[in-house]
Amino acid sequence: MIVYILTFALSLIGVRMADLWYDDTRKFISYSILAVMPPILIAGLRDYSVGFDVEVYVTIFNGIANNGQNLIEFLESYPAIEVGYLFLTFVVAQLTDQYFVLLFLIHILIIIPLYVTAMKWREYLSPTLFMFVFYMIFFQESLSIVRQSLSMSFSILGFTLFLEKKHIHFVVCMIIAYLFHQTAIIALSFPIVYYVVDRYSFRETYKIYVVLVLLIVMLFVNLDSILIWMIENGYIDFKFLKYTTADNTFVPVLGAANFVVKIVTIAFIIYILFLYNFDTFIKFVLVMALLDMVFSLCALITQPLDRLSLYYRLMSCISIPYLIHNYPVLFLDKDVPYRKPVVSMFCILLFAYWFYVYILGDYDQTSDYQFSNTLFLWYT
Repeated sequence: MIVYILTFALSLIGVRMADLWYDDTRKFISYSILAVMPPILIAGLRDYSVGFDVEVYVTIFNGIANNGQNLIEFLESYPAIEVGYLFLTFVVAQLTDQYFVLLFLIHILIIIPLYVTAMKWREYLSPTLFMFVFYMIFFQESLSIVRQSLSMSFSILGFTLFLEKKHIHFVVCMIIAYLFHQTAIIALSFPIVYYVVDRYSFRETYKIYVVLVLLIVMLFVNLDSILIWMIENGYIDFKFLKYTTADNTFVPVLGAANFVVKIVTIAFIIYILFLYNFDTFIKFVLVMALLDMVFSLCALITQPLDRLSLYYRLMSCISIPYLIHNYPVLFLDKDVPYRKPVVSMFCILLFAYWFYVYILGDYDQTSDYQFSNTLFLWYT
């Protein structure tokens, strides 16, 4: 636990200083290095036992590093893994047989897009709080579900570029995200939802929302049958059959802490809506929070759906700091704005969530951090 706390603290100091010296190129670059290097280093130097899925990725890497397959043969050997991740693995394996280099590079591609996103939003939120939210609710999972974490990082950067009207850059980011994990298609809902809530008010479209919710509920309740039908008819890849046959697919695995954070976030957004007029982004983050809740609840029926909720949960890195920065909570009697108590309460809540889920609960098997023995053997 101490390794993680020190890492997060150093990184957040770097983020804060880089934000303060944003207009000084030399200092900004220096502090940005401090901001991103600690999480990248501990991710790259970790033992393969840190992270539930890492041993599988290490096995794949060692296989290509030692057997000398060409790229086509390598891609054909793992049809269930996305091309982007396999290509990255293949390139690294041509340069070195040390898997920590791959882990290091993976987290460069996870952390850098998130940091760039945080800085792009700096006029509307605190980049430091953005990264704190990421560390509390995502970083540990990024040590395990590396392919989807890569996909999510490029997805949220892509959405930010979409809001900047850099549509070609948005498309490039989404293609990269999809090449790392096919669930990136979920992130296409970001611009769609934003367009709808920007163009139409809730009052004008509430009937559409009600119908959509009912359709979604019907879809999820019958998801296993629908998946099997689509697989049998060749509409989606056969590898998704595991979502309907895995031994732990139809069991509830969600912890109460997960829902506490979601409920508090939704309650905070609704409270802000009562204090201020509706604007596009408040409506957008409310829909994102509700979709996060819906997909997580549906995981009680089909567990893998919780993985889809991660895209909507990642939006919390933007939504919570954005709301706190732009819509300070008011005392009901004096209308005196204050932010610090709200920031403190959210930080305490998120830290308690992180400690309970990832340290005490050892979710994704990351609580017992260990450095890689291979690294030290390689060095000596």
